[in-house]
Amino acid sequence: MKRINNEQILDTIYDLADSMGLRIDQFIEMVEEEFGDQPINTAGLPQDVVNELNNARENKKNQRKKDRQKKNETEMTQEIKKFREIFPDVSPEDIPDSVWEDVQNGATLSHAYALYIASQDALNKYASSVNERNGKAGAVASSDGSTEPVFTKEQVEKMSNKDIKSNYKGILNAMKNWKFN
Repeated sequence: MKRINNEQILDTIYDLADSMGLRIDQFIEMVEEEFGDQPINTAGLPQDVVNELNNARENKKNQRKKDRQKKNETEMTQEIKKFREIFPDVSPEDIPDSVWEDVQNGATLSHAYALYIASQDALNKYASSVNERNGKAGAVASSDGSTEPVFTKEQVEKMSNKDIKSNYKGILNAMKNWKFN
């Protein structure tokens, strides 16, 4: 019989977890809950040996659980420390729910937040380019003959602070035509 190595065992466990739609930690917890309390075949053993085996098994199970909890706590502490180093000005209240969802799905907090920031920057750049194009297309002549862009309330709400500052005069003129509820 061919002996399998640890890498093959891990690959199989990851494949099984993936096929069930579970993260590896969820899969291992499920297996432990399902099969961890299987009775030992104690036929022919003295009762004191059976008790000792059961106690040893329970102690080993509890120790594994404590080790996992300690490892998770250590990893969490390290991740929070790393996050604070990378994003010192961000408080937990500033982190959107989508980032916490990514963390629950296995991403690190730093990576999930960095991805969020990058996607927000991309959206802001896109909105700025759209606003710039719309501003140029919607320019109207003022009474002094110069052209100023005409902005809608929705366009201004999507603008970055920089865009608002650079288009302030045009925004003020455009506000005269807005309808406020």
